Amino acid sequence: MIEFKMLSTCRPPLARITSILILAAGSVGLQAQLIPVPNSSFESQSGVGQPFGVNILVDSWQKPAKPAYFDAIEAAFGIFWVQTAGVFVDNNPYGNRVGTQAAYLLSFPQVALCQDYNTLDWDDAAPTHDFDAVFQPGKSYKLTIGLFGKNLTDGSQLTLSLYYRDKQDNMVTVASTTITYTAADFPTTPPLNLQDFEVDVPKVRGSDAWARKHIGIKIESTFGSGEGYWDIDNVRLEVNPGQGRRAL
Repeated sequence: MIEFKMLSTCRPPLARITSILILAAGSVGLQAQLIPVPNSSFESQSGVGQPFGVNILVDSWQKPAKPAYFDAIEAAFGIFWVQTAGVFVDNNPYGNRVGTQAAYLLSFPQVALCQDYNTLDWDDAAPTHDFDAVFQPGKSYKLTIGLFGKNLTDGSQLTLSLYYRDKQDNMVTVASTTITYTAADFPTTPPLNLQDFEVDVPKVRGSDAWARKHIGIKIESTFGSGEGYWDIDNVRLEVNPGQGRRAL
């Protein structure tokens, strides 16, 4: 509660009132808002009725093309590239999972799921443009993803990134966070909960190369032996408009 010292007129000085109102208005920041991300909790396609509750068809998210090195993996072990990422019914649920499913990525390098304005999922003949968020000047962004590493080799890495596409359609990273697995950091004693990791993009300037470009989200296994996997769920993208002033 703000108390005013009263003058003989029984009214506070006008200058003091004006200063207080300006300070109060300037300190009121506009709240961060969630940007909808299609299939953010990996509920489709459904794994119900599929072997082991796993479905390798993931709506709204694109998988990268098979890298050349994986031909030898397929020949030697019978693990096909299309199987390295998918969704599954979480029957032994994480306590903070959203919905009934999560996604998985095997820990082979370059296994990934990504989504932007122009990505194609498993059955798209053309981009749907469902995810149309843009890096707006004056605003900052935060990506938060829940994940958990299981049965991985210590040192395996997963990288979360926000990117844009340049004129040649290359994915250009704006900001990223790399998670390095250790068994101590991901204890498997139940009950299990997904751990949140964040990627932060500071306030976008009009001169930034990514200003006014469509936002992309990428989740990629960047280092690993192929042993174990990363479970992923609850992709959240927030935009923070920054400080604002109310009209007085």
